[in-house]
Amino acid sequence: MTRAVTELRQIPFSQLIGAPLKAAVEAQALAAQSTIEFIEKVGFVKSSGDDLDLLFSDPSADAKAGQLRNVTFKYKKKDENDESTDFSLTVPLLSITPIPYLRIDEMTIDFSAKLTDAVQRKTVKEFSLTADVEGGYSAAWSPFKLEFRVSSTYNTKSAKQSSQKREYRIDINVRAVSDEMPSGLSKMLDILEDAIEDKKVE
Repeated sequence: MTRAVTELRQIPFSQLIGAPLKAAVEAQALAAQSTIEFIEKVGFVKSSGDDLDLLFSDPSADAKAGQLRNVTFKYKKKDENDESTDFSLTVPLLSITPIPYLRIDEMTIDFSAKLTDAVQRKTVKEFSLTADVEGGYSAAWSPFKLEFRVSSTYNTKSAKQSSQKREYRIDINVRAVSDEMPSGLSKMLDILEDAIEDKKVE
């Protein structure tokens, strides 16, 4: 088994992949909670004892949203007698306010690992040869003397160099979209539309 395979087995893939997935699930739960909090704060006027937070603190208890919050404004138009008259229009605030409802539609996790092992060997060979020759007469009648000396050296040097390079990269892409409204919330908004009241100001 190569060293690269051993190191790849030591990478905590369960955490690299599981942690982003867990974060996506938690983000989805936070988005749902934000929708409930938006409806509570924008759509209703709470009195004592009315609290949607019971949905999170006590799942077994029913939550009371409180009284519906309306927006009322006056305007002029002609009445049945063709006279310009003041009218008032009362509209539930939730029926004219976009309700945030996000859903994580796609999540992509790209992980790449690059392991490089480089081994370099360097061998240096040195060879040297020296020779010395000496000759001469000790006297005119003596024979010629010759000295010859040769020396050689051979050296070999070997060196090994190794280098390791590791590169890790993880890319996480999350795409959130505005999801379709739940059927219960859609039904509630239909009822609120019926609660819109247009009347003449006395």
